[in-house]
Amino acid sequence: MQTSKRKVEDAYQRNAKFYDLALKVLYPLIGLRISKYRKKAVDYLDLKSGDFVVDLGCGTGLCFPLLMEKIGPNGKLLGVDISSEMLSVAEDKVKHARWRNVELIHSDIEEFELPTRLDGVISTGVFGYLDRREEVLAKICQSLGDNGKVVIVDGKRPQRWPSFLFRFFVKLSSPYGLTESYFDNNTPDLVSRMFRNVTFEETYGGLLYITSGEKVARAA
Repeated sequence: MQTSKRKVEDAYQRNAKFYDLALKVLYPLIGLRISKYRKKAVDYLDLKSGDFVVDLGCGTGLCFPLLMEKIGPNGKLLGVDISSEMLSVAEDKVKHARWRNVELIHSDIEEFELPTRLDGVISTGVFGYLDRREEVLAKICQSLGDNGKVVIVDGKRPQRWPSFLFRFFVKLSSPYGLTESYFDNNTPDLVSRMFRNVTFEETYGGLLYITSGEKVARAA
């Protein structure tokens, strides 16, 4: 059963201050190094100095340093998240780094209207929560400029894992509203259908994936 949006928001509100610790310390204890996958995802965006990028479900801003390294002070980074507490942690990072070209938006991703002519959109650990994935991807496609890219990192049901091990991981991640149904979504298929030059890569034994796509160019 999919966790309701309200419960997901509440979960991240409660655990925002411990989120970075979990991803940087606890998950690596079981071999899950999310930071490596984030870096690979940012590389897939092929960003350059001055680009405009949106981080959908930016959380505490763990992708921000990687994105800022690519776009530089002349670019623009927009972070969107449903949890005000997660954004508060991200805001502290922005202030500490003295980034003046980062804007944070408190919004439900499914309701958020993306700006236009974006060079890239990245989303990590979010699409499994969404009910209207196709609608969100359509908005992303419309908002991307020519040759703009979307990159999504998320979970999938691993085919090679014993069922008890998968259930253990879901239990470990339950404080953040994850259920087994989170991992049964059709995001990669939608990306493959709606974008061009699509890539798909499984990681962590098939539990996670990174998929990217480029906006379909309009006919001249």
